[in-house]
Amino acid sequence: MNIGDFEIDLPDPPLQDPHCIAILKPWINVGNVGKIVLARLRKIYSTENVGQLSRPSKFYDFTRYRPEIKLIDGRRSVRVPNTTVTYSRRPSENDFVFIELLEPHSWAEDFNDSVIDLIKNLGVVRYVQIGAMYDSVPHSRELSVTGSARGWQPTAGFRKVRLGRSRYQGPTSMASQISERIYSELNLETLSLMVHLPLYLKLDDDFAGGARILKLLSELYGFSAVLPEIEMGEKQYDQVGPAMIDNPALQEMVERFERECDIAAGSISDNDQSDTDSDSAGILLSPEIEQFLSQFAENEDHSESDEDELGLV
Repeated sequence: MNIGDFEIDLPDPPLQDPHCIAILKPWINVGNVGKIVLARLRKIYSTENVGQLSRPSKFYDFTRYRPEIKLIDGRRSVRVPNTTVTYSRRPSENDFVFIELLEPHSWAEDFNDSVIDLIKNLGVVRYVQIGAMYDSVPHSRELSVTGSARGWQPTAGFRKVRLGRSRYQGPTSMASQISERIYSELNLETLSLMVHLPLYLKLDDDFAGGARILKLLSELYGFSAVLPEIEMGEKQYDQVGPAMIDNPALQEMVERFERECDIAAGSISDNDQSDTDSDSAGILLSPEIEQFLSQFAENEDHSESDEDELGLV
């Protein structure tokens, strides 16, 4: 059946008060954190397909999101970029719906309307959006997580998560309206979780960021916190120290981020979940470091070094 612009096979029997966990690609998904998290959840819970957009070319420019040719058992297959929906049943628990939202290039209002209709028809009772952003944080400290919870108040495991209303002003995605509309129009519980990654690392897959979000979700939903992403993330970040030996400017920057992080941790009580700006960094950098980062930004697409595999830019 069609729900808005989605072609959907509704689960039979209906899902039991499902919680939806969504990611938005490529917006707020640096380090592929959202994809890492959903991939792990799909391995923990047996998932089945619900559907996808029936005509994705209405929303996507395929010269920007390129289709891919793959060989499957020797036969050519074309994978078309799309927004996909899967689900998982959990006996005696809330079921799951997983949505990989691919940010639209056009007809964004129709896209948002279709997602809202889909959430309504699947009977979702809580909408959780996860993501990641770069920030002035050190790799040598626990990655900070900010976000917001509306319509309910999480407790277990969220002691160090700063939940509050974002004060961010600036460019955003039209798809960012989805969470707001789910809360205001459907009156559902919502939760957003944003892990802050070191801005001086450019990892294609940041497993430390993925592990940080997964550990929070494990507290929320009761699955094992013994996760391979934890060790994978530690191994990635362990390579940063040796890479900094011959880079005094980077070492100075990391040390400053460490000091700022330690000061902030000492000034926030365990129960303080004050307003937070989850979309921007708040550390003032020296002119030398600002210039250092600007040079990185200008050269990152052209430079190749021994640290490329690590992602150090």
